[in-house]
Amino acid sequence: MASSSSSSIMPLWRRALKRGGQATLVLGGGYCGFSAGLYAYDRDHFGSWLRLQKTAVLASRMLSTYAWHLHFKQFATEEDREEHFHQCHLRHAPELRDLCYSNGGLYIKVGQILGLMDHILPYEYVESLAGCFDACPPSSNEDVETVFLEELGKRPEEIFESFEREPLASASFAQVHKATLPSGQVVAVKVQHRPLQRTVQSEIEGVDFLLKIVRAIEPAFGFDWLAKEIREIMPKELDFRLEAENCERCRKIMERNGLKNAVVVPEIHPEFSTKRLLIMDFEEGQSLSATAEDLNNAGIRPHAVVRRFAEAYAAMTFIEGFLHCDPHPGNVLWRRRKGAPEGFQLVLLDHGLYRELPDSLRLAYCRLWRSIAVADGDGVLEATRSIGVRSDWLRKQMLAEPQDGIGRDAGKCRTDEEVGDAETNAGKLFAAMLTARSFKAVSDGSGGLLRFDRDHRGKSREEDKKELSMYISGYYRGILEVLDTLPRPMILALKANDCLRATASRFEVPPSVPLAVSCLACLKALRINGDEGW
Repeated sequence: MASSSSSSIMPLWRRALKRGGQATLVLGGGYCGFSAGLYAYDRDHFGSWLRLQKTAVLASRMLSTYAWHLHFKQFATEEDREEHFHQCHLRHAPELRDLCYSNGGLYIKVGQILGLMDHILPYEYVESLAGCFDACPPSSNEDVETVFLEELGKRPEEIFESFEREPLASASFAQVHKATLPSGQVVAVKVQHRPLQRTVQSEIEGVDFLLKIVRAIEPAFGFDWLAKEIREIMPKELDFRLEAENCERCRKIMERNGLKNAVVVPEIHPEFSTKRLLIMDFEEGQSLSATAEDLNNAGIRPHAVVRRFAEAYAAMTFIEGFLHCDPHPGNVLWRRRKGAPEGFQLVLLDHGLYRELPDSLRLAYCRLWRSIAVADGDGVLEATRSIGVRSDWLRKQMLAEPQDGIGRDAGKCRTDEEVGDAETNAGKLFAAMLTARSFKAVSDGSGGLLRFDRDHRGKSREEDKKELSMYISGYYRGILEVLDTLPRPMILALKANDCLRATASRFEVPPSVPLAVSCLACLKALRINGDEGW
């Protein structure tokens, strides 16, 4: 009987294995055929296809690791849990950075965006992704020449008196060469990486598709706001004609706000500039990714540099509502200059993308900072409600916490009645994201703006990192919901704020310095609009 049963079962297994093998062969053959056909027909899109596969492999590994730790692994203590996640971050953060770098283009831009957002990612990722601001893979001489021929119908040597083939710098979307015009004017030549115009849309679709799969499998890892942002801004950033217009408008903003000789915007040469080529005056300077020691050795006070950097962005954001979308240190130079205020100038580069802040949103943002300045918790929540943030998940999380939980303590809501609605909880979290401090600290007026400084609070950098990581890991889902409900321009305002805070930290300048500049600009903007608010 057993023999008969066994003989009847075995053929089923054999047939299943045979059909599984046939299916594998068909799928493998189809994959190889598709890849070979794409390689023969279009090398640029074949490269996009390979980059998407590399991204999918890493995404699946990271997703499985974090999902296991979130839902299945048992931890003896909270410290044990934190240590395990710390090891996960240390393992995967460099992998993500290396993927962004090797894929180039759009992926480096995504890495730069994430690398500034220390209110979203654990510090291990923020520190690792800082590598995306360093030199990016350059285009070949052949690709550079192809872009010139396609845009102007001439090789570089037919246009310039001299043209240095070795790029001065290479970024995510373009690289910069030094050249001399027949007039003797030294210029910087920004050349877009050749394949981008053809491949960026398909790569955006691919990244968007992957993010949707990740969100469907594990909602805690959703980055819908990032997909929406890159879909909207990337095509605009690839049109250098828009950058030329933005340069002129930014220069006028600096002049109107008393920064004419303090902040320099390069002059554009429109007769040689096209959609993929931008020729501008060559401006000397060192990157703002320098150290405090570099500035001190040059006789320039780090406080002064941070303050001026903040003044430039505050003028654009709060007063003019013309928001620079790519405010990372590699896009700002500093230099000593005789006759300039305090003996130095900043040079603003890369004006490829700006966003208009509608007056209603800009003024609500100003009221938020004014309320933060005077520790007006009710004013903070009124402003965030006007901006439109909410998180149903966060409210449920607060209600589920014990009254002495860390979230309730940070949000000043010990009782269920104090927890409030979805908008209230999201507003408290958004204020904490802006300042990298709990709502309790934001609404506590003790010490004025000094309450945001480490020395005033008696905390070390490591203690701040640990506290921030704890909040991020515990309320990550709420952070993502807040970002999903934010008006899109506010994502970029957050990015600029993160850049200012990171720059101050790198130069060992207290965060109260850029905060004070932002608050003063907000008061000026509100006064101009007849809103004294006191």
